[in-house]
Amino acid sequence: MKVLVTGSSGFIGKNLISHLQEINNLEIVKFDKEDNFDKIVSNIDNIDFIFHLAGINRPVNVEDFYSGNTDLTKKIVDLIKNKNIPILVTSSIQANKDNDYGKSKKLAEEYIKENLNNYYIYRLHNVFGKWGKPNYNSVISTFCYNISHNLDINVNDESTVLDLIYIDDVCYEFINVLNGNKPSEKIEDYYYINPRYNVSLGFIVNKLYEFKDSMNSIYVPNTGNDFVKKLYSTYISYLPLESTVTSASKNVDERGSFTELVRTKECGQFSISFSKPGVVRGNHYHHTKLERFIVVKGKAKISFSSVINDDKYSFVVDETDIKIVTIPVGYTHNIENIGEGEMILILWCNELFDKEKPDTYYRKVEK
Repeated sequence: MKVLVTGSSGFIGKNLISHLQEINNLEIVKFDKEDNFDKIVSNIDNIDFIFHLAGINRPVNVEDFYSGNTDLTKKIVDLIKNKNIPILVTSSIQANKDNDYGKSKKLAEEYIKENLNNYYIYRLHNVFGKWGKPNYNSVISTFCYNISHNLDINVNDESTVLDLIYIDDVCYEFINVLNGNKPSEKIEDYYYINPRYNVSLGFIVNKLYEFKDSMNSIYVPNTGNDFVKKLYSTYISYLPLESTVTSASKNVDERGSFTELVRTKECGQFSISFSKPGVVRGNHYHHTKLERFIVVKGKAKISFSSVINDDKYSFVVDETDIKIVTIPVGYTHNIENIGEGEMILILWCNELFDKEKPDTYYRKVEK
């Protein structure tokens, strides 16, 4: 299969091509503003599908709206109107607005509908995600870049609500159509991307500064919300590479070492410990704090016993058969390195360690 992608070096184009390149036996013809239209003409007879993404949204001259959004579309339509090549075109929710950008998009839409039968016109909301161009593609691109590079941002009204869609959702939808599947939403003659997010500028800005602060610690923001998850990934993509490294504090003693890896206010924390042969860690219990142990290297014996009755249990785990062991509250417990080499243990705890309220009480495990 051979596809043509116009606007191949643009924000959506770069992301879509990255996805398309993962598809086997798919050849991509790229067309961008530096290319001559003859490149399309010379390839068109072998093209099976067209993604027409090229467009202008911030030109130097108003006339460029029409040459970039309307005239190019007309040339492509004229070239394929007798060939029945399916074409997916990116338009905008601005197409019904009385501005030159919207008018140029609307003219392109009307020409497609008048001359083609096999087409998909997608009216896109505000797209955000990785590889956007600051001060051009979206306010989120600008804010992510500026905040991650310690530059000021300008917010005129924090209550302004943006109607947003995420770049990977756009790409998944487009590839879904390429594969012959039904688009997710159609209203009258136009298609739309789902999900959409209605989010205030103030919320976005607060989250971006939270993300920025988290990069100076082992705290990870709460990304359980779908929009926040995607915004966080977007923010990280704008970081200078040297800013992606965060220091952790390693605590070393005669037993080995212990390091907190990740802290979350909502879901507790992850840590890692290295223990020398023969070392026993633990011999304590908790009333509320839950822990999970995962031995990823070496061999260990995990034991626990109830603090109120004779219940007790012990078993051996090692790196050849990874087990996830949940330690019940009210059971004193320990873990002993019974192997010949170093033991590496990953630990999860359902709450953050609090020096003032550690919920950790010394008591040896009953044998």
